[in-house]
Amino acid sequence: MLLWGLAALAPILIHLWNRRRYRETDWAAMKFLLSAMKKNRRRIQVEQLLLLLVRCAILLFFAIALADISCTGGTNFANFGGPGSATHTVLVIDHSYSMAYGEEGQTRLDKAKEMARRIVNDAAEGDGFTLIAMGRTAKDIISEPAFDPDDVLREIDQIEIDPGVAVADLALAQVEGTLRIASRDFPRLQRAQVCLLTDYGATTWESGISQTNEQLLKKIEEMAIVRAFDLGQPTTTNSAILSVRPLSPFLTPGEPARFRIELSCDNATELPSQVVQMLVDGKLVSQKIVPFVDNQLVSIEMETVFQEPGTHSIEFHLDKDLLSTDNHYFVVVEVKEQLRIACLADNVPSLKFLKLALDPTDSAQSSVKIDTLSSSSLLDIDLLGYDAVYLSNVARFAPDEVAILRGYVERGGGLVFFLGDHVNAANWNASLAAATPQAPAIVPLKFDGPSQRGEYFLDPRDYDHAMVQPFRGQQAGGLLTTPVWTYYRVTIPEDSPAQAALWFGTGDPAIITSRYQTPAEETAKTLPQQGGKVIVFCLPASTASVDRSVEPPAAWTVFPTWPSFPPLVQESLAQAVSSQLDRRNRQLGDVFEGVIQGDLGANLIEVIRPDRQSSRIEATARDERLYWSFDRTNQVGIYYAKSLSADSKKIVEFAVNPDTRESDLTRVAIDTLPIGLQPGDHGFDSAGGGQISALPSSLELFRYALIMVLGLLFLESFLAYRYGAAAR
Repeated sequence: MLLWGLAALAPILIHLWNRRRYRETDWAAMKFLLSAMKKNRRRIQVEQLLLLLVRCAILLFFAIALADISCTGGTNFANFGGPGSATHTVLVIDHSYSMAYGEEGQTRLDKAKEMARRIVNDAAEGDGFTLIAMGRTAKDIISEPAFDPDDVLREIDQIEIDPGVAVADLALAQVEGTLRIASRDFPRLQRAQVCLLTDYGATTWESGISQTNEQLLKKIEEMAIVRAFDLGQPTTTNSAILSVRPLSPFLTPGEPARFRIELSCDNATELPSQVVQMLVDGKLVSQKIVPFVDNQLVSIEMETVFQEPGTHSIEFHLDKDLLSTDNHYFVVVEVKEQLRIACLADNVPSLKFLKLALDPTDSAQSSVKIDTLSSSSLLDIDLLGYDAVYLSNVARFAPDEVAILRGYVERGGGLVFFLGDHVNAANWNASLAAATPQAPAIVPLKFDGPSQRGEYFLDPRDYDHAMVQPFRGQQAGGLLTTPVWTYYRVTIPEDSPAQAALWFGTGDPAIITSRYQTPAEETAKTLPQQGGKVIVFCLPASTASVDRSVEPPAAWTVFPTWPSFPPLVQESLAQAVSSQLDRRNRQLGDVFEGVIQGDLGANLIEVIRPDRQSSRIEATARDERLYWSFDRTNQVGIYYAKSLSADSKKIVEFAVNPDTRESDLTRVAIDTLPIGLQPGDHGFDSAGGGQISALPSSLELFRYALIMVLGLLFLESFLAYRYGAAAR
């Protein structure tokens, strides 16, 4: 830019050029005029030279202003002709929901925003700001340096609580990238500082101790000064609803629906008890007083009765305290007239024990409706119409049948397998246990084959798994005395998500549970993040499985006739259908997939968020149904949906709850953090009302150059008028 100073030569060149434009001619009358002018020649030359110098100076100082020359205090003209030395400030504001904790009507986030405003207001003219909100993601609110303080202040004011856990790793990585890009694209911002405003919650900052974060911090400190400000309090008082779990495996009209609620309080001395209210579809149905114990979980049970089938919303609500985000917990349940179960086997009569265990009443008024079908009909039935599917001693599966089972479990359906003498290990390993690049295995196990004949017993170990917990202390339940002479051996691979719920005395698994994991790339587009439950019994569901290596053939087990069989089948049903409850109760950021019921011609859905704002979603046809998906689940509360067809009603779809880890307001041990992340002054002048302490001072000459240009323009106009008039 400084080369534009050569433009100052233009008036001189114009002056010289104008002198050569005229041809001298003697003229008698001019002799008298020249004689008069010679007397004032020196004065006129001085006046014209002064005017020429003023015009040259205007262009020279204008070029200096464009070059943005700066001079660091105590030195000569540093960076002469180069960029200036303004400061780049990276504001990092923690907005996880622990920052909603407030005393005297002011939350931690309010304090963070107030401090950020002071930093912006006290900055020098020409400083640039970027703004990062540290939550579940490191959100770039202002990604490139902004130089208008009003714009920055407006964005700071709009930051709201993110009802999730702040991730320090993502924030540090974002800061490092922001600094690196700004130093490349904005060279005039020669100085940089990072202002981190957080409450130092252990949930967020215990991860900041990692080696990766220390390396990131080192890179940041090579580019900027790091200033960390502590907005937390040494002692806090907070009660929270941590979880709600239905105690009934499925809900039917007219039957009590019980829920277990877990709560906590981190300072029961200040808050010895709270009232918990239960609201169903917006109406208060029950309330209880909960006594708290310091830093201990408190468990209570509440119940209600649903008179109508359909999807219902439930809110559990605590009295208001200093952190209100975790005082609400939302649950969406589906009440059904009957639970539909499909039982399939190569030999349909062998399903009689399984059917009896699933529905001991076997009446038309039963809450469970069971269809016993041949496994060959798998291609002809609509599995999505069933809440759970049981497959007993099926020999093999064709690729089309595997695709149907995969589609069913992807959409939250529960699969339960019983292994018997017909199971072909090679086929099961190649079909159900095989993963593809597009999808994981349906059953993440290795099938080995029948065990050698012997005498085996079942081992529940510590009764920790939910499927065997009902047998704890119930020695008469028959679990430990179940006669087993042959079972189906399976192996759980090391990288498998499956886990054993019950073992044989040999150490081999007897019951294995797993959760179908939807592929990540598909999850982001249309499908839920987790599919249905998959349960495998390594024993048959009938006495028809026999060991033909002995003569006469001997039964594997009498497990289907033993007292332990019905409770385990009932627990498997509870596990299998629980994924449907999970499907309607989501975490922040999860994708929800819904199905259009009724008018299939109406393929537009209006999704209503908890803040009453709505979005329109277009459904797509798949498996002879219309599916729609919604991924903007960043608010806590109940989400409704409504078809845009005529006469459609708003219905409850799903609930989203906060990550309750943030309810723990325990602070990280500060001395375990790297020095650069520890709170303190670090250049912050607390006595100066929030002003940043002095960085190396600099004199930015462009301001003075512009002032000179303005003054010289007035002077040039005056001289041109004065000397021009005098010359006339």
